[in-house]
Amino acid sequence: MEAYDLVIVGGGPVGLFAATLARLHGLATCVLESLPAFGGQLYALYPEKPIYDVAGFTGITGKDLAQQLYAQATHWGPTLYANQAVQRIARRPDGAGFEVETPDRRYQARSLLITVGLGAFVPRPLPADNAERFRDRGVYYLLPPLDTFRDQRVLVVGGGDTALDWTLALAPRAREVKLVHRRPQFRGQAESLRQIQAAPNVTIHTPYELVRVEGDDAVRQVVVREVTSRAEAAWPVDAVVSGLGFLPSLGPVKEWGLALDGQALVVDPATMQTNQPGIYAAGDGVHYPGKVKLIATGFGEVGIAMAQIRHYLDPSKHGLPHSTTLKTLPQPAPPQPS
Repeated sequence: MEAYDLVIVGGGPVGLFAATLARLHGLATCVLESLPAFGGQLYALYPEKPIYDVAGFTGITGKDLAQQLYAQATHWGPTLYANQAVQRIARRPDGAGFEVETPDRRYQARSLLITVGLGAFVPRPLPADNAERFRDRGVYYLLPPLDTFRDQRVLVVGGGDTALDWTLALAPRAREVKLVHRRPQFRGQAESLRQIQAAPNVTIHTPYELVRVEGDDAVRQVVVREVTSRAEAAWPVDAVVSGLGFLPSLGPVKEWGLALDGQALVVDPATMQTNQPGIYAAGDGVHYPGKVKLIATGFGEVGIAMAQIRHYLDPSKHGLPHSTTLKTLPQPAPPQPS
């Protein structure tokens, strides 16, 4: 069983920055991420969406910010495991830390930091015939690399921010994008809708709904229905992208004996500790009075948590020294082959 000073559950932006701080201060650190890649919502849901409220950037896409945080963390050599969904956390019988279980591995941790954000995101299913048959091979709930859609005809379904964001991301690469929504009004940001209306290769169809996806070894066309008249039409397309949104779920986190406020972990904002000594949490998945859900807030919470974790592991240590005052730094990890 691998043993660490700190196991971080969740490899999104806050978890990656936590790994950087933990390694800078000499903690043997492991990050466990349930998805195939690190970066959390930024990477999985909003890879091309510009972010303007992170210090140091006039604007940066979700994908680029996630990659920068990943490069910063890996420079100092924490252990990073993707595809490791934590199912169980239990205090060791001797009281010396915790055991962390995933479907195929176990880890030992002297302390824990939970940075799972809003939890796992389960896509709302497309209410259309054959949608599941073509899932991930023509019908997408998470965007693959955008070049997948180069010169393709793409149908985007939905009327919220997810649908609008993905339409804008696809437009520069796709030959044609059709955006369908079953209501005339859109719930997404007005500026996003304005940009879509100005895009020369995007057409908006309301009130329409997707009825059926058709094809053989690949998607060839869709059948849509005009909601008012109920008239149906077949449109040739190469791909369908669902922008119906996601349902957040804490999943097994709710079984770990941690105090919750709705879907959020209750923490003391002075320490970021949960109701369980030795278990801390930070990021969008925590609650305390005055909580603001920003990436910048999560970064600050990590600093508070790391100071407390150091003291919890070694009571002689207080606070969190500036990195410029550290007398010793961990050796950077060797460069990885590209």
